[in-house]
Amino acid sequence: MNSLELDALQLSMSNDARALYAIYLAPKANNATNQAKGSVLLSYKDIMQFLNSKEEAFTLGRQVNSVLKELDNVGLIRIGEDQSFKRSLNKQVIHLPLSVSKEITDIATDKHQAFVKMNVSWRPDADLFEQICQLVGVIDKGYSADELGEYIAYWLGYPEKQFTDYQWTQKFVLNIKQRRQRQPVNKEQTKIGHQWITPQAGLEIDDNVKQLVEKYSGKS
Repeated sequence: MNSLELDALQLSMSNDARALYAIYLAPKANNATNQAKGSVLLSYKDIMQFLNSKEEAFTLGRQVNSVLKELDNVGLIRIGEDQSFKRSLNKQVIHLPLSVSKEITDIATDKHQAFVKMNVSWRPDADLFEQICQLVGVIDKGYSADELGEYIAYWLGYPEKQFTDYQWTQKFVLNIKQRRQRQPVNKEQTKIGHQWITPQAGLEIDDNVKQLVEKYSGKS
């Protein structure tokens, strides 16, 4: 398990979610044979057997989905645009983006060392921010002054919290992703897949995003 995964596992989630990722999902992704490395074919039956130790706490698919959603919230897993935590993911493939990333590890090496408090002048490292966006599936790899300001203001209220620069950036990206999965904040925003984004001049859209735009706008 690499340092990116370990950092993500320290973020807020249940111990069930941590165990599911570290002991069940990650090993399967690293040893994938029938699908691409970093991908896992889900089996609710196997997951329930894993999570139910002395007590049978998990008996329904939606309970499994709630744990999987925790992992999605911190960027450890990513589901496809045609998948949803509101529907069954049984026998479907999900992705573990941090498990196969080598490029970002080189850039982020010095970002894992020092633990610091949030401050009003904090800004995410540009390269690190863009690559984490790519990993966790944030389409619009940019942020507004409002998004940054609200994030800094929130964490200034917790002066006892200290994280590495990588962790602060990771948490910021995940915060942006969650915001954009909710309702749009203005009429100009367009929904692509699970996310609402604001079209901006100069925004680069790759082929995958173009396909999503066509798919969700009803174009042929």
